[in-house]
Amino acid sequence: MEKLSNLPLFAGMEEAGCQHMLECFHTGPRSFRAGETAYTYGGSSGRMLGILQSGCAALVKIDADGGRTVLERLGPGGVFGELIAFASLPCDSVTVVCEADCVIVFLPQAQLASCGKSCACHRQLLENLLSLISQKAFALSERVEVLSCRSTREKLLCYFRIRAGEEKSLSFSLPFTLSALAEYLCVDRSAMMRELKKLREAGFLEVSGKQVRFLSDQPFGKADLCAASCK
Repeated sequence: MEKLSNLPLFAGMEEAGCQHMLECFHTGPRSFRAGETAYTYGGSSGRMLGILQSGCAALVKIDADGGRTVLERLGPGGVFGELIAFASLPCDSVTVVCEADCVIVFLPQAQLASCGKSCACHRQLLENLLSLISQKAFALSERVEVLSCRSTREKLLCYFRIRAGEEKSLSFSLPFTLSALAEYLCVDRSAMMRELKKLREAGFLEVSGKQVRFLSDQPFGKADLCAASCK
């Protein structure tokens, strides 16, 4: 299990300071088993900021018709809660579901904006939180770009271009399985696998497990290719 001081939200703090802050918030780590719902947005527990200390979880939205959409996958250091999310429709249910055994720290949202002692750790926490909100906004804009593509093929290539640009390489690793990729792209898995097969047969790319490698620059624009091949 990661030390709190190693997590992005607590960056720049000593471990002792992190533990003291938890005492100020009257909170501590909580354990959840795989498959458990760790948090429900708008639930009876009140508004909280959750920090995943270990394990992995998914932010899942269930719409009024029962459709399930994975909004985000969280690993150690991942944060969630109403404070860093756009409001969902009243008819939607948004929950955090553990995909493996998890340890999560919950901070009451009402106490984040104020600290009676004005301690340095609390100020650092707020600075880190602003940085994380900015990163999440950027990630959201990337996903909007991907989902705005009309076909499964276009969504795949758009997402792969983004990943290649982030890695500054024509070879990169997916952060999740192909099944999870289909959920992320909001496409049928079978249809996605057919498109991947066509892209392989056309000589555009290779896919092996979570490893993807572009074999051709045809799916790229000039600016994309420059960014992805400059490693």
